[in-house]
Amino acid sequence: AEEAAVLLKNDDNALPLKAADLASLAMIGPTAGQVAAIGTFGERSPGLPERQVSPVDALRKLTPTAKIVFAVEDDMTGVPVPASALSHNGQYGLERTTNGSTAVDPTLDFTNSNGKALPPNTTAAWAGDLTVPTTGTYWLYLQVLGGRGIISVDGKQLGKTGAVLGTVHGDIQHSSQDNGIPTTDGLDNVRRAVDLTLGKHAVSVQLTPDTSNTPAQIRLNWMTPEARIQRHAQAINAAKSAHSAIVFLWTRDKPAFFLPGEQDKLVEEIAAANPNTIVVLNSSQPVAMPWIDKVKAVLEMWWPGDEGGWATAKLLLGQSNPSGHLPVTWAKRLEDYPATDPAHPERSAKGVNGVTTFSEGLLIGYRWFDAQHIEPQFPFGYGLSYTQFALSNLSATRDSHGGAKVTVEVRNTGSLAGDAVPQIYLDAPQQPIQGVAFAPRTLTGFDRITLAPGESKTVSIKLAARAFQYWSVKDNKWDTPAGARTLHAGFSSRDLTAEATLQ
Repeated sequence: AEEAAVLLKNDDNALPLKAADLASLAMIGPTAGQVAAIGTFGERSPGLPERQVSPVDALRKLTPTAKIVFAVEDDMTGVPVPASALSHNGQYGLERTTNGSTAVDPTLDFTNSNGKALPPNTTAAWAGDLTVPTTGTYWLYLQVLGGRGIISVDGKQLGKTGAVLGTVHGDIQHSSQDNGIPTTDGLDNVRRAVDLTLGKHAVSVQLTPDTSNTPAQIRLNWMTPEARIQRHAQAINAAKSAHSAIVFLWTRDKPAFFLPGEQDKLVEEIAAANPNTIVVLNSSQPVAMPWIDKVKAVLEMWWPGDEGGWATAKLLLGQSNPSGHLPVTWAKRLEDYPATDPAHPERSAKGVNGVTTFSEGLLIGYRWFDAQHIEPQFPFGYGLSYTQFALSNLSATRDSHGGAKVTVEVRNTGSLAGDAVPQIYLDAPQQPIQGVAFAPRTLTGFDRITLAPGESKTVSIKLAARAFQYWSVKDNKWDTPAGARTLHAGFSSRDLTAEATLQ
């Protein structure tokens, strides 16, 4: 998690955190208080939520004297819907039906944390009315573990957990399956915004077993419009009162390229309240950054796994030096990518007549941006460090296998130890070849080395013969263009500071 992190921006050396920052620090956002470990559920390990330590707790443990205020702002767990808001047939509580028998529950709150979890493999249904005190947008949360759940409001299904009845390999609901993070006590969390008018609304909840054979936990939580306004005000006030503020942002796989909810607005407001605002981003892909010029630093942690809290804290403190580099081009606009460019409908997911055509050919990723002369937000291969590096003495010689050996000297010119990632790019042949497409420039090799302050090393990178070749459709074989080829070395596809020529 530490080695993969990418430092995207660091104006005025805002990171690592200094003594003044730690004497008065606000940490804002739900993924500051919990680890955004896997981001979205799929064919992957669900992680071990019980061993996860949040960035806030990790930072406090690593710096016991720090004065840190945490403001969740967007409360992903919420609070149980109170008994005063639940009724059935004019009486308090929801009516529960289990195996044909009925009972009344004042609240829907059966969890391990309150000692009221239901027996394994419970099947139950709750029905009644939810009375809201004011008209507005309410967040309703169906929180389940050890079963699968469905919630309906006013006769319409509002949401359900991701587990599917009757799957071939069993069906176990995981705590992180339906939201970016589980509840603070480890339940899966289906959260939906619903507009409700003042008064009563019919509500029903169903619980059926999964295959875990564990106690069935289920809870109905909410956040009222007033509570959400209060949480937001607390975050703004925390930022105003602190020397520095760190805003934690999160994404899932959708919406693509845009932060869910009102996170962009939150960053704008926090940055307006505190000039020393830092962003920590948990995402799996580039996102739009309309606020990029208003924050001092941006640290991309991706979805860092169970140890992400410790990794984030160590990087913020400078106990680890961020040295990762982007494996993708980070665009300024979604339309800058060919697959989402309106000028290329054939390339879209819908395609033309249901057929998607990769019309960019081999101009994949950064090669498209180079060929189309599009300025990215951050180029392919980009990544900052708490120290600085310089390249010199690039040379290239051919080997007996048709490839090449490239050497370049890398020096740490800063005051901290760190990892440098020298990258080698190859230009297209100087003489065009009829019927053959080349990218303007192609990554052909890279390395990652650790350097102490002032230390330099000569890095040797082998380039395979295939790096210089193209596939000849005419001759049905790989061909090597004759003539000179230009090689570049640098620290991203747009930061190339050394050049060499190879015949």
